[in-house]
Amino acid sequence: MLPTMMIMDWTSEPVDVADTESEESRHSLFMELLESSHHEVEFQHLILLLQAWPPMKSECVIANNLWVRLVTVMLTRCTTENKQRLGDEVLKICRSLYNSGQMLPVQGVKELCLLLLHQSLLLPSLKLLLESGDETLQAMALEQISAVTKVNDSNCDQELLSLLVDARLLVKCVSTPFYPHIIAHLVANNQQGRWNAEELARHLQEAGHEAEAGSLLLAVQGTHRVFRTFSTALSALRQWV
Repeated sequence: MLPTMMIMDWTSEPVDVADTESEESRHSLFMELLESSHHEVEFQHLILLLQAWPPMKSECVIANNLWVRLVTVMLTRCTTENKQRLGDEVLKICRSLYNSGQMLPVQGVKELCLLLLHQSLLLPSLKLLLESGDETLQAMALEQISAVTKVNDSNCDQELLSLLVDARLLVKCVSTPFYPHIIAHLVANNQQGRWNAEELARHLQEAGHEAEAGSLLLAVQGTHRVFRTFSTALSALRQWV
C-alpha cells in the first residue's frame, strides 16, 4: 500500500489500486507522473516509487528503462545552479541500484553517462563508467580522460583516482595529465595496503615504462623528488621488481 499512498499524497489525480497492480499499469502511471514533474521534490518521490515497486522484467520495459528515463528528465530539466548537485544525485541513484534486481544494464549506464557528458558533468560520468566493470565503458572513460588537458576539481577527485587504479588502468593513464595525480594518490595512501606498489611497477615495466616504474617505487619508498633521476629509477626497478 505504501507506493499507492505515496502517489495519493503527491498528486491530486485519483489513483486506483489497479494502477499499480501490473508492470504495464505501473509503467504507464510512472510515465504520466514523470511527464508532469518539474521540481526536485517530485523527482525524489519518483525515486522512492521505483525503489518501492518490484523490478520490471518485461522486454518493453527493459528496452525503455524507467531509471534511465527518470534521470534523463532530471538532467534535461535541471537548472545551471543545481547542475553539479544533480550530477552527484545521479551517481547516488545508480550506485543504490548496484547488486540489486534493478541494477542498470550496460547500455543504460552508457546512455546516462552520455547524458552527463552532454551536461558537462564529466566527473560523475567517469565514475559510473569505471565502476561498471565493462571493458567497453571503461575504454569510453579512457577516451574522455585522454581528452582532458588540465586536471581540476570538475574532472578529478580522490575517489576517481582510486577507481582508475582499481580498474587496472594505471598504465593506460601514463600519457594523460591524470598520471602524476594517480602516483601522488598512491604514495599518500601507500600505508593502507590497498594496492601493491611492486605489482603496479611491474605492470608499468611490462608496458615499456621502466622509468615510471622505478620512479613509483622510489616514491613509495620515500625517496625525495630531487634524487629521483632516470638512473636511480632504473636501479630501483632492478632491485625491487
